[in-house]
Amino acid sequence: MISIELIFPLKDKRICARVDETMSIGDLKKNLARILGLKNGCIVIPNIPEGESDDMTLKDAGMHNGSGVIIDDV
Repeated sequence: MISIELIFPLKDKRICARVDETMSIGDLKKNLARILGLKNGCIVIPNIPEGESDDMTLKDAGMHNGSGVIIDDV
């Protein structure tokens, strides 16, 4: 398990979430969109290198405790 920071720039809020590091990037994005009720939102994970695939695990993508995920509900 790793602790990541969910950042909501439009609301100027940040919350912490614990996720399994073996979860795929695609599953993380889908679960966050579902849990947060995002219909046309954007989820950006800035510390994941370019060329990542939604099938990569969070650990393989280099996410670690304190990694940030930017969430913007358009």
